Amino acid sequence: MFKYIAVGLLNTLISLFTIWFCMFVFKIAYDVSNVIGYIVGFINSFIWNKLWVFRKKGSKELPKELILFLSVFIVCYIIQFTGLKIMVEKLHWNEYLSQLFAMVLYTIPGYLLNRFITFSNKKGKTHYE
Repeated sequence: MFKYIAVGLLNTLISLFTIWFCMFVFKIAYDVSNVIGYIVGFINSFIWNKLWVFRKKGSKELPKELILFLSVFIVCYIIQFTGLKIMVEKLHWNEYLSQLFAMVLYTIPGYLLNRFITFSNKKGKTHYE
């Protein structure tokens, strides 16, 4: 769990920096910036979760893991993006802070789905257990 939190914090910082940089420097809309930030975060997260958190080395299962990771990402991203749109467009919250709050909506289901589906071994347990 510690490793997942560490990677999650790193990923949050990378994603937020990318999102806020796109919004502030390039004046890209908050929702487009969010997509860009999450693509960068997706790549970072997959690499660190596969190799360090869940210790799944090798390329034998890479295509399967990548498809599962992408599927989990899409499900969690839809939850996060919907929350972001509600915060900004319905609740009229600040676009920058809403990015941070919406990330919370991604974190818990992302961890559970990746732990028990994407990076589990055949017995349903991850390699770090």
